[in-house]
Amino acid sequence: MTPNEVINAVDHAAGMNDRWLFLAAFCLLLIGGGVVIYWLVRQLQAVIEDHKELRNEHHAALAQIIDKQNETALKLAVCIDHNTAALNDCAYELRRFQERKEP
Repeated sequence: MTPNEVINAVDHAAGMNDRWLFLAAFCLLLIGGGVVIYWLVRQLQAVIEDHKELRNEHHAALAQIIDKQNETALKLAVCIDHNTAALNDCAYELRRFQERKEP
């Protein structure tokens, strides 16, 4: 298109009724709004997918932490049980030592 043709097309559009100008602007607004809404929905879907992936990774990490805590709690319970038995033996030996010393 040459500059003269563009000027003639703009001059022709300016000479048209304002109703057609309003309808053209309204159609452009609808198309632009539709494109923006489509883009926003695509972005929202991408964010939701990222959130799901991060949530699954977080749950997996929490499951590992809980497993480690359960193992540690079991080891601690065994350790406490052994310490209790050792303290009972020490208490028995201490009583026996004190009884031997008193007479």
